[in-house]
Amino acid sequence: MIIDCHTHLLPRQAQQDRSGFVATDRAFGSLYASSKACIASTDDIIRYLDTSGIDKAIVFGFPWEDYDTAKQNNDEIWEFYQSYPDRIIPFATFSLDQRDLAYKESERTLSAGFAGLGEFSMYQVGWNLADFEALRPCLTMACDRQVPVIIHVNEPVGHRYPGKISVDIRALFKTIRNHPNLDIILAHFGGGFFIYSLMPEIGPTMKRVYVDTAAAPFLYDSRILTASITALGKDNVLLGTDFPLLGISRYQRMLDEAGINGRLRDKILGANILEILERRLH
Repeated sequence: MIIDCHTHLLPRQAQQDRSGFVATDRAFGSLYASSKACIASTDDIIRYLDTSGIDKAIVFGFPWEDYDTAKQNNDEIWEFYQSYPDRIIPFATFSLDQRDLAYKESERTLSAGFAGLGEFSMYQVGWNLADFEALRPCLTMACDRQVPVIIHVNEPVGHRYPGKISVDIRALFKTIRNHPNLDIILAHFGGGFFIYSLMPEIGPTMKRVYVDTAAAPFLYDSRILTASITALGKDNVLLGTDFPLLGISRYQRMLDEAGINGRLRDKILGANILEILERRLH
């Protein structure tokens, strides 16, 4: 089974005309002001799954500054899931600017049946200790409900691009250490954060930390796959495409270049994330 654990669906209104959202949401504008930044519809996602041989996809929206917009985005993802329950795995996301509303939306969506939370990000200011602390009530709830959380983490060096943010690595590690029973997926190979799991005093706390491959062909060569497997383990690397940014073929090419085949390839392409998602059913 192939499962893409990182795809985006924005509200229908944003699909039809993004200009109003670009003008009112600074983070969204920083990523989607250009018409070259693709926005997918539900039909686009299903067509992508069908033509790419992907069985299921985790779908989430955008951390909108406006709570009502975030709520609407989550509601449309839930509607999408209801139409394709065997293909779509709904995750809920929202801004962390208002803790009470973030907690409220976590409770509302997880109680409805969402399979996880994320992709969380702080596109305007980056992640600092205060932001991770704002996330704590949502992480605690996710842990209690036995669902995973996806957090946007990118590399601190290299070229600039829309959506690249600063990350307080110490604060991120503190967050992971404070939630040892929570499955935390760090998007975009966690910006290389996985390397710290090779430190004897850090490694034991990283057993339930995972990385996805989203946007990797733009950032790394195929050695990132073997490096992350060596550091975190064969169970902790997950396929994520960041569709509609990229499709699966670029990632399959990276797997080929890294010489990853057989059971290990199957685990990255779907078995690992399936095992995470099934924990809440036991």
